[in-house]
Amino acid sequence: MSSHTAPEVSYEFHHALPVQIRFNDIDVLGHLNNAIYLQFMDLGKANYFRQFMDGGRFNWDALGLVIANINIDFLAPTFIHEDLQVLTAVASIGCKSLVLDQRVVSITTGEVKASAKVTMVCYNTKTGATEVISDEWRHKISVYEGRQFV
Repeated sequence: MSSHTAPEVSYEFHHALPVQIRFNDIDVLGHLNNAIYLQFMDLGKANYFRQFMDGGRFNWDALGLVIANINIDFLAPTFIHEDLQVLTAVASIGCKSLVLDQRVVSITTGEVKASAKVTMVCYNTKTGATEVISDEWRHKISVYEGRQFV
């Protein structure tokens, strides 16, 4: 595990998703397997974006987001008895991409177990090309996050 601490941010996390550790998520050392953190973060991403879609459904057949890069720091071991949540916030929005800040955190102690920056690109599944992030998405995310994105 890393001796680093989670980076400080100038914004709040408004989105939290509790996740459950399963017996088969634990590795031979008794820790949560590092691949499971990414699975938990995927759940957090999907849940975060679902709230902005009409009827709570993301139309992946038309326009979506694909992961271009993930950088994750594993900060502290996690054990099967711990209660966890995934915190997700949009850190920045570019022309065709955005960066998510995600953290897996102990609900009981607030300790950050893993911290990740995830770059996602707006992608049209029909044309196979990247697309500009719409003003509608920017507005919805800005309202939810309580801050403007330049």
